[in-house]
Amino acid sequence: MSIEFLNPETSVVFSAPKDLPQGGKFADALKNITRDIPTSDKLTGIELRLLPPFVKDNNTEPFLLLPGFAKLYCLTIVVSDINNQLLGGIDLQGFPRIGDNEHLPINKTIFYWQQNDTDKLPPKQIHTMCAVIKSKKALRETGKVMADLKNDEEYKSLLGTVTGLVSNASPAGVALDVINQVAGIVGRYLGNVEDKPVGTIINSFTDIRGDFDHEGVRKQAFETKKVNFEMEVIVRAQRHTERGMRSLENGHDEQVEVQLEPLW
Repeated sequence: MSIEFLNPETSVVFSAPKDLPQGGKFADALKNITRDIPTSDKLTGIELRLLPPFVKDNNTEPFLLLPGFAKLYCLTIVVSDINNQLLGGIDLQGFPRIGDNEHLPINKTIFYWQQNDTDKLPPKQIHTMCAVIKSKKALRETGKVMADLKNDEEYKSLLGTVTGLVSNASPAGVALDVINQVAGIVGRYLGNVEDKPVGTIINSFTDIRGDFDHEGVRKQAFETKKVNFEMEVIVRAQRHTERGMRSLENGHDEQVEVQLEPLW
């Protein structure tokens, strides 16, 4: 039986580029974004980090002397319009004894782009899904699951679909559909898991929405009924230092020095 990642009881879709919220806290947050990067061509680096998910309820009731620990997987999928990271961001980890009100020991980069001579254009869209899934039986070897996934014929055909997203500016609907299909294939290879995850989030970061307009590090929280997720969005841009301005006396432009700092 396939895993129902988008079950409304456990999943939340936070931001879709086509349907920006017109009211409420998310719309208010958009209005307060400091847009200190004039255009996307000023970007030199973008990184997304997944911080430790907080499991409020692991879907396991204590029984007699058993404390109610659960065996959990954490599945992360990232799709973007950057050539070398179209569908490379797939990660699966297993955790054997997780109780209520515990963090999963995860703190890792799930997307990374840095400007270089051959890759000058920043991503316009990055679509992410993160799901915490409970296993009824022993945890599967996640390395084998990933190997099985990459040899799967349905997965291989999806790679061709995602490659086509580049020339089509990575339509959000197609990208999110690909994420859901990949998640379903992973769920098939996992086996022995509950029909629905403990918690799932889907979020889109886009230039139109303004997610890359604020330089520095920003944390974003995503809450579901039983699991809270948190990500860091790290944006780096060119720094321009003007050594002089137009001289009103002689009418000539003085030299302007442009200084490009590395991402790290």
